[in-house]
Amino acid sequence: MISRRKILQLSAGLPALSSLLGHKAAAQGLGTDYDVIVLGAGVAGLAAAERLVSFDSDLKVLVLEARDRIGGRVHSVRHQNSSRDAELGALSLTQAEGRDWPVIERLGLSIDELPDNSLSLYPGMAALVRALAESSTGRVQLDSEVREVFWRQGLVGVNYTNRGLSSAVTGRRLIIALPPGVLRSNALTITPALTSSKMNALHSLAMQPAISVAALFPVAAAKLKDPSRPWLFEDATTRLRTFPASVEGDVLLEAQFRGSRAAVLAEQPESLRLSLAIRAFDSGFEALPSLSDASWIGAADWLADPFSLGAATQPGSTLTHIEIASSMGETLFFAGEATADPETVGTVHGAYNSGERAAREVALSLNIESGLGDPNEPVFELL
Repeated sequence: MISRRKILQLSAGLPALSSLLGHKAAAQGLGTDYDVIVLGAGVAGLAAAERLVSFDSDLKVLVLEARDRIGGRVHSVRHQNSSRDAELGALSLTQAEGRDWPVIERLGLSIDELPDNSLSLYPGMAALVRALAESSTGRVQLDSEVREVFWRQGLVGVNYTNRGLSSAVTGRRLIIALPPGVLRSNALTITPALTSSKMNALHSLAMQPAISVAALFPVAAAKLKDPSRPWLFEDATTRLRTFPASVEGDVLLEAQFRGSRAAVLAEQPESLRLSLAIRAFDSGFEALPSLSDASWIGAADWLADPFSLGAATQPGSTLTHIEIASSMGETLFFAGEATADPETVGTVHGAYNSGERAAREVALSLNIESGLGDPNEPVFELL
């Protein structure tokens, strides 16, 4: 693996790396550590990696993820006393995905249809990212926060920290599957920089604030009015769910607050925030449980999370999303729900489709044709 010092020299037009590999080899990306590097192990990044290795199992693919888990804004938490995962991120699939979404059958996932006709995955939404990771021969490296990207056509150098230690890696192609809030922040330096039109498009998008809270209670502490079935409530800013979570009668509570309500809660101390979240469930219980009786509590503030800087992206114009999704120099490619069709922006479906689309773009740029389907079909769906 090339040293960090040599990677840093890429910022001066990559002369050091070209000299090291030879000008012809450098132009083709030969001698690099990986064929494709993916930034972000959310749905989009994992979908891209999984599809790439399905096109060519010999491709060397590396996924770098800053968190200590896969999934990104899909965040399901397993607990030994619960038959269901607690959701702190994406709560459901859209009806458009539904049971007919080919991905469900291909990955062997189980659909969970709730009484309000919403669709989820069982035992949790992270079943999707786990299946993508398990079915891919690509390598996922956690705790790897990317700081700098240097690139030229056909060649990419990435500097990152892994568990506090500086590391570097090279590749022939890069898929950036990071949220808009992260891309427009100063957390990541890209040289040469993203185009002004792409940055303007990124800055034009609004990121919805969202706060998620989940808690698990023993049956003695939380008595549902109807313990035999889920209780659900949703309005413009709030989504509440309770589930019987075990044969012993444990109860799982999930609350997600969005928009203005999330913004207000974000200003409160954590203890008050949790207390207010529990109070929102008043009509679902005979008597509200006390926080002190919970066997487990989890929370996530997605706007404050440095690796998301917002929950779902709010749709912009079609041209805005086309600009964000457009590749650069047949070397930098972009995925993520913000690069999807406006009708699926902000959804798990949109994130997955964007990863598939980016994988096909990369495969075509590497002259890989197997498994790509009709060569006359446009790769860029938004067009």
